[in-house]
Amino acid sequence: MVEEEQVVEEAEATEEEAPAPEENVEAAPEESEASDGTKTLLSDDEGDGTDGVPEEYEFTPPEDFDLSEEAQSKVETFKDAAREMKLSQDQFQALVEYEARATAQAQVDQANAYISRVNSWADDVRADSELGGENLQSNLAVIKKVTDEFGDSSLKSLIDAPGPENVDGLGLGNNLAFLRFVYRVGKSITDAPLIEGDGHKTNSEDTLQRMYPSMFSEQPPS
Repeated sequence: MVEEEQVVEEAEATEEEAPAPEENVEAAPEESEASDGTKTLLSDDEGDGTDGVPEEYEFTPPEDFDLSEEAQSKVETFKDAAREMKLSQDQFQALVEYEARATAQAQVDQANAYISRVNSWADDVRADSELGGENLQSNLAVIKKVTDEFGDSSLKSLIDAPGPENVDGLGLGNNLAFLRFVYRVGKSITDAPLIEGDGHKTNSEDTLQRMYPSMFSEQPPS
């Protein structure tokens, strides 16, 4: 009995000395705080002014880029939209620069495509049965005479090819339909018989003889 009492006393003593189990410590609050500090580029916080919405957007064109007045007006209009989207200054700068370069490249591509088209018109003129062939140069001379005599500077700009110094150019000087029209007008003026005052047609030699009889009079024998 004495031994059994000792065993019971030792067991009770062991239970009293055993440390109480520790409670689980939740780390959720710390994780939550860490997650609150994670921001994306489009977060709504003002931050330190670097990534937030600025008081006023400013676009600085790159050194190799000229911004036209029309483009500058579009930039000013875009500022309101940028503020609604809560763009940062860096985002605003990047978007405007990208759009400006894309627009400029599109204009260059369009101009190059039109110049290629104008060059292909010249091939059509050379191959034309009426204007082209062996008589091409003489036919072009008829056309140039008409445009020089009756055309003004605006028409000549349209006739020339487009370029940096001729923004209004259409390259009509290579257009077959235009050249045919001018050529036929020129031929009709050149080949048309002169009309006397009585309404009768006469050839140019008869008219000149009437106007300058001394030139056609017989010279006295020497």
